[in-house]
Amino acid sequence: MRLFFPNLTRPKKAAKHISKRLSVSLSVAQKGIAQACGYRDWYDFEQNHTQGAESLLDQELTKADFIERQASLTIMLANAVGVPDGDAQYALAESRLSGDLPCSLIDQIEVRLECWRRTVLPPAGRRMRGAVGTLRSPGRNGEAVILRCFDRVTTVITEKNVGTVADFEYISPQNPPPMFLPMRLYLPYGYWVEEDGAKVLFSRDYKPLWRLRAGAEPHRLEPSLWIKWRSQVFLWDEGRSPWNSPQLKTDMERFLQDCGALALPILADALPILIKNDEVANFAGSVEPLQQQRLEALTCH
Repeated sequence: MRLFFPNLTRPKKAAKHISKRLSVSLSVAQKGIAQACGYRDWYDFEQNHTQGAESLLDQELTKADFIERQASLTIMLANAVGVPDGDAQYALAESRLSGDLPCSLIDQIEVRLECWRRTVLPPAGRRMRGAVGTLRSPGRNGEAVILRCFDRVTTVITEKNVGTVADFEYISPQNPPPMFLPMRLYLPYGYWVEEDGAKVLFSRDYKPLWRLRAGAEPHRLEPSLWIKWRSQVFLWDEGRSPWNSPQLKTDMERFLQDCGALALPILADALPILIKNDEVANFAGSVEPLQQQRLEALTCH
């Protein structure tokens, strides 16, 4: 894939945005953008970015083509800069590199899932690890789940937990549901208020998601970070959780939108670990291996 631009105004602005979000030099961000757009380096980009029909902007693409383009840019930027692809996707969000389509949480989830389909979570066969099926059990008929292990005791990942079901309760539909990102990995359960007044959104497992400060854009936080807080506020309780209430799910998505947190938190990248690592017994248990994985990815570059 090679993108062509009428001038360098958009890529230059995007490079500054990406440089800030990834905490890398401008030259590194420029090189990353050039390679993500299909060029050898920034010099090659400068010389040849007009040598073809101007590429359609994001808002001119179909939804499927937009998701495909963003996934490609994400993976190539991650490889070029040497960062986890979740970080690259975060950097690209709102960069306006390839268009002016407003960033949305739903789109970011679709891009994330497409990145995984191309890398660590390729489509799985029936009853194989990573397959998506449904449950047939009292009170849960039709619930979509991600398979970890199919046996006499079958292990699945749901929107809210990692659990076991009987093998006959797991169904492999002819047309399986699409892969999904569990809400527990990105929706806030509440927030802590720090001494300086900043708010830290946390997950149902009390893992930091975002730090919010007045006048500043939301800051993604490592889920292993320890937060010293002076007060705690809950946004919902177990009696009415997002995975049981579509309205509450919508309310939490709107809350994130109002906070300006339209990308995905680092914790969202725990899904492949939850699927592949049988030693991880629950969502909270994925944080330590996720931290180690991120450290290794950054050390390799």
